[in-house]
Amino acid sequence: MSVRALRSSDTIGDGRGAPVVLVVAAGSRSVLSATLRALVAHTGEGVPIVVACDDASLAELSALDVGGDVTLLALGGERGVGAALRAIHARAPHADVMLVGEGVLVGSGWLEGLRAAAHLDSIVMTASPLSEPGADELAVDALAGAVLNASLGVRPTIARARDDCCYLRASALELVGPPATGVEDQNAVAELSARISALGLVHILADDVCVRARPDEHLLDGDSSALRRSVAVAQTSLRRLSVTVDARALGTAATGMRTYILDLIAAVAREESLRLRVLLPPDTAPEVLAVLEGDGAIEIIGYDEAVAGVALTDVVHRPQQVFTADDLTLLRLLGERIVITHHDLIAYRCGAYHDTIEQWRDFRRVTRLALAQADMAVFPSRHARDDALREDLIGPQRAHAVPDGAERVWPQPPAVEVRPAGVPAQVGLLVCIGADYAHKNRPFALALARALHDRHGWNGRLVLAGPHVQHGSSRDRERALLERDPALAALVIDIGPVDDAGRAWLYAHAQAVVYPSVYEGFGLVPFEAAQAGAPCLYAPAGALGELAGPAAAVLVAWDPDASADAVAPLLEAGDARESHVRVLREAAEGLSWANVIPLLRGVYEQAVASPYRADSPHVAEDLERESHIVALAASAEHDRARASELQRANDEAQRAHDEAQRANDEAQQALLALRSSVGSFAEPSAGGLLSGAQRRGLLRVVSRPLLRRLLLAPFALAGRAAASRDADEQSQPPH
Repeated sequence: MSVRALRSSDTIGDGRGAPVVLVVAAGSRSVLSATLRALVAHTGEGVPIVVACDDASLAELSALDVGGDVTLLALGGERGVGAALRAIHARAPHADVMLVGEGVLVGSGWLEGLRAAAHLDSIVMTASPLSEPGADELAVDALAGAVLNASLGVRPTIARARDDCCYLRASALELVGPPATGVEDQNAVAELSARISALGLVHILADDVCVRARPDEHLLDGDSSALRRSVAVAQTSLRRLSVTVDARALGTAATGMRTYILDLIAAVAREESLRLRVLLPPDTAPEVLAVLEGDGAIEIIGYDEAVAGVALTDVVHRPQQVFTADDLTLLRLLGERIVITHHDLIAYRCGAYHDTIEQWRDFRRVTRLALAQADMAVFPSRHARDDALREDLIGPQRAHAVPDGAERVWPQPPAVEVRPAGVPAQVGLLVCIGADYAHKNRPFALALARALHDRHGWNGRLVLAGPHVQHGSSRDRERALLERDPALAALVIDIGPVDDAGRAWLYAHAQAVVYPSVYEGFGLVPFEAAQAGAPCLYAPAGALGELAGPAAAVLVAWDPDASADAVAPLLEAGDARESHVRVLREAAEGLSWANVIPLLRGVYEQAVASPYRADSPHVAEDLERESHIVALAASAEHDRARASELQRANDEAQRAHDEAQRANDEAQQALLALRSSVGSFAEPSAGGLLSGAQRRGLLRVVSRPLLRRLLLAPFALAGRAAASRDADEQSQPPH
């Protein structure tokens, strides 16, 4: 082990393209020693390590013990990066130069990785590594290994080589020469990089190599999406991946979607490899808000904060379908990459689930746009994923089947069961829980109840528990069935929406839960029922056969008599009932959140590593077009409202005009009556009653509509009376 000064007759390197490590001494001996120890430990034998320094430092640096052979290169009266590159180029004009700044720590494979990147293509002239500040000498190997294992190997182009650590090919120095004399030291690499770029040659990032060094603020110059994702992948291999969950569906209503989102939040929050932020709506239930605020693992933001601007997390996850273009715009303000959970295509296909045909078309357009822009999409079953693939809404490489967790993990208060109003306590109950959407197939539950009554003497009650939806409801069909069959109507109780306490009571006291849905993307009800010890009556439709399993699917689609025969043994205690519940509970165990979260994290990681969807021109144009459509629709609505307002104003003006016309007609009639009643308005000299001044005053009164109407109205009445007398007289027979 030695540190020696280079003699004037010494050569450096083993020939054309052979690497030489060049370290520029900047003044701190302890920092320089750490850099040299790391280089000696992780640089292959036969690769020269050269320290460029001023003449005054030679003696002091010769005394360093760095664990290996190091050569000192005196710069004479010069110092700095530019002088060091000129000196090494003079001694080794055909060598590749690996420039390392004082304070940089390297790990295993560093030189091999940078050399491979620099020689990737004939147009590549420099290669620079990723960097992570703060790692000590012992942690650099772990740092380098983590980045190497996670690397995409994209090796994207960058604007210029790093100042403190870069691999310079001999070709570059031969083409453009070393930095010119007089260039300031801090600009030496930038000036050299610019001359290389001017020839159309490129600098690249070795995204599989990481060293300990200060962050390079120039590394991310430009708009390269490949560079952004390479750096993001490296960063997330060294720290927790950050996720924002768009939980604006967490309103005060207790719905299946709310249950899913709450459990998702709880499961992600307890995953140590993820850092969680949650976007909440303004009407979040107080009890939910209290739990979230009390969890130190969760950062909470509101809508106003998100719009004002917050730091982007690695991923933003919207755990439900996207409904408007504004939803998409907001997601881009929250996370670098977008993940969307799309549960099913029911509303996409069914126009009846929307108020107007225009709203349905809007929803379909936004659905296509959202799945086109999402970096990754999550479907809660293979069935739901395959359904979207058949519609060509997304490519298979971005579509992932990740089930919802089947067990509750959200902190639950002590179970309180409250019997819902109108539900009898001492009869057998079949419970059908859920909104009355057409696909929930509640009319079949009615037919099943009637078949059980007729074929097996069942005299219980079918309880329909769920809200009545405005669009796409089955209530008209249900009403028609009940009106035609009074005996069936006597078996059915519709209690409408039910709260958590009422839902718990129904599950606990049900002979069975009826779930005759024809299409589910996931379907949580069978697992909730089994957890409460109740059988769940479903058919293997949609995802139910896949997730809950075909073994427990007792309904025969869609034959009420055959289904009643299969269901009857489950309504009483016994082996059949116990076996059915056990099968569902075992299925739920396989769908635990402990199994789901690693799958979901894998999707997040793939989103970070995937090519940027927002950089795809047609996606950006589609989003802009959708925003324009929304703006036009809002403008049209404003114009319609303004047109209605103007029409109302015009109608009022017309009514005022008509009223004025009527007043004018009445005044004219009054004037005629006045003339008829009082006689001539001639001057007294002509035998009249009024003087000229009096006549002119009366004419001024008549010329003003309001005064004319008030003052002459009595004369109008008199005139009408006089006219009536004249008519009567004319109608009398002559004497």
